[in-house]
Amino acid sequence: LLAADTGTISWIRTGMRRAGNMLSLVADDGWEYWYIHINNDTPGTDDGLNPAKWRFAPGIAPGVRVTRGQFIAYLGDSGEAETTDPHLHFEMHRPDGTYINPFASLRKAESSATRGLCPAASNPPATPDPTSGPGYWTLGPSGRVTPFGGAAHFGDGPVPTTTDNPYLSLTTTPSGDGYWLLRAKGGVRPFGGAVTRGDVVGRPLAAPLVGMVATPSGKGYWLFARDGGVFTFGDAAFFGSGAGTKGAGPFVAMATTATGAGYWLTDANGKVLAFGDAGIAPSVDGRAPSGNVVGFAPTPSGKGYWLLSRDGRVYVYGDARWRGSIPGLGGCPLPDATGIAATASGNGYWITLVSGRVVALGDAAYWGSPASSGRLALDIAAQPTSPVTPPAATTASTAASPRWALTYF
Repeated sequence: LLAADTGTISWIRTGMRRAGNMLSLVADDGWEYWYIHINNDTPGTDDGLNPAKWRFAPGIAPGVRVTRGQFIAYLGDSGEAETTDPHLHFEMHRPDGTYINPFASLRKAESSATRGLCPAASNPPATPDPTSGPGYWTLGPSGRVTPFGGAAHFGDGPVPTTTDNPYLSLTTTPSGDGYWLLRAKGGVRPFGGAVTRGDVVGRPLAAPLVGMVATPSGKGYWLFARDGGVFTFGDAAFFGSGAGTKGAGPFVAMATTATGAGYWLTDANGKVLAFGDAGIAPSVDGRAPSGNVVGFAPTPSGKGYWLLSRDGRVYVYGDARWRGSIPGLGGCPLPDATGIAATASGNGYWITLVSGRVVALGDAAYWGSPASSGRLALDIAAQPTSPVTPPAATTASTAASPRWALTYF
């Protein structure tokens, strides 16, 4: 851990119940920086013995002068962070004692320190509008579904007992009164108002499953596989598949049109195949993904769509408009994006990172992240614009058409 600025070590504390080992650095301009959860382990272990030699840098003590960038302490997991990976809880306090979120400052510092190798912030100003997206759900690898905003919780999938049947996607009913969870072996599990229409458990598949998309009526759904194969259930109709398409694959995302009379399939290189009444939209800005596409979301009109790449970049087509990206936040976040979901207006979207962080851009309102509870995010699904309460009985939904659908690969 390095000194954020030139100044004086104000105090040092060790063995605190919650903060563990910590110190305060007061810069010459009066700003104060707190370093919390400093190391308490013998190197190469997680023994928690708190050896004095491996807490702070040699010579670091209250009243000692340090310069910006000077080594002052060791990264760790002391205090209430014992069950986490080693990390720094870093705080910034104004000269008057009030503290601020250090995120923006750290982003700018990263960009400056790398002489532009880490980009400066470039996203357009956000315009959050809760009416355009009152909430969302995220799915974690354990099957836990976490609701935010107006989204209701209808249940969690059973925790996997083996590694060969992970969760793949979370798909909501059109009205938001329930959802389905899809697993790698083809099992579909309903919650709330969602109804199972069939699955592919025990069925031989040419390629692993990737995701699931509900029909606008909520009375059916499609499952699709990595080779572009499409499986229909309930009132879902078959309009074609990507299987055998030359130069395409592996496929990573699928979405239905508002009518349910067509769908798109997207591969990892950004190639989009359209079936039924779905159409191919030209690139707005001429850019194309360089690979590692993980998400797809159509606009409300169906005349455009967004593609999301693993590094958090967003590519726009047709009437889709660019509202920002993860690199556009600035700095060097080294993200691992997992999904994108558009707001009902089409003027914004949410992006999830595998770390559990949810980023709201455009008119998307931020309702929270599973990361705040130490959880990961494999998929995201948006709450319809009219929040619902959990149903008293499980029934199929016949509400309005969904605006988008996506999956994680």
